Amino acid sequence: MRILIVGGTGFLGSATARAAVAGGHQVTVMTRSGRNVATSAQALIADRTSDVPDLRGQFDAVIDTCGYAPDMVARLLQATGPVRYVFVSSISVYDDMSVAQFDETATASAATQDDLDLAAAVEPALRCVADPYGASYGRLKRSCEIAAEEGSEGNCALIRLGLIVGPEDYTDRFTWWVRRCDQDGPLAVPGPPDRDIQLIDVNDAGAFLVRLAEQGQTGAFHLTGQPMTMQKMLETICAATGRAVDIQYKPLAVFTNAGMRHWTDLPFIVPDAPALAHMLNVSTTKAQQAGLWTRPLAQTVQAVLAWDRGQRDRDLKAGMSPAQEATV
Repeated sequence: MRILIVGGTGFLGSATARAAVAGGHQVTVMTRSGRNVATSAQALIADRTSDVPDLRGQFDAVIDTCGYAPDMVARLLQATGPVRYVFVSSISVYDDMSVAQFDETATASAATQDDLDLAAAVEPALRCVADPYGASYGRLKRSCEIAAEEGSEGNCALIRLGLIVGPEDYTDRFTWWVRRCDQDGPLAVPGPPDRDIQLIDVNDAGAFLVRLAEQGQTGAFHLTGQPMTMQKMLETICAATGRAVDIQYKPLAVFTNAGMRHWTDLPFIVPDAPALAHMLNVSTTKAQQAGLWTRPLAQTVQAVLAWDRGQRDRDLKAGMSPAQEATV
């Protein structure tokens, strides 16, 4: 197949490009810079936020990993014409995640005009990353899904992605836990120990995107791993590091009262809000039926550990600082 990967030099996009090349496909990566393109893939220099060349008839499938506003999706599909389209959306589209193992039929609301105005005001250089969209992110992703269905004439798969982890993860969220568990001594962790955690290796996520492009399956799919507890995740990491870590679970309020932020200072820690209670415990039955395979967490931990041990002089963008840890 002739596959175009948009955002194919990013964390997920690079893994997807490698999987597509390994599958014997003719791969083209749309990029603004031409840097970091996977071996054996072609580079298409273009900016999806402003001017996309006429691509009609050139590709059998498009995998889009970096669409954050509906106009970005519509512009891309106008350039390609109706094509098999795999769009990476987000678990964050849902209005209510209060029920464990909810599936893809849960309610998701589209963007408001205020959300669209916010997206339009994001400077072009930042439009292809998630951070600038803030609280509008999930609703904008849902509007992207609607634009995907319209522009592809229904020939699309909507990938509601959870947490992706692995070497080269630019968020450093999982990397912080791995690095921190590679040290002896006490580690304060927001409780409870049975807190939901659900994540997927980026290479498994990329392989699934390629599989859906190959199969031409349509509809929405949750793309993440099997749920586990915070305790299980940390035990798996500590087993890989071999360190004597004294894990001490404390109430979340101890951390937030000290000014620590969910997701950034406290990676993977969801606010204690009923509507978010099971954000990291969703059903993946539909994706498994479509062929999703996920490797054991221990394999991912070993890969991240080997990568991170070679760069310990690099400050991480996520996780508690030593000073923050000292306060708890």
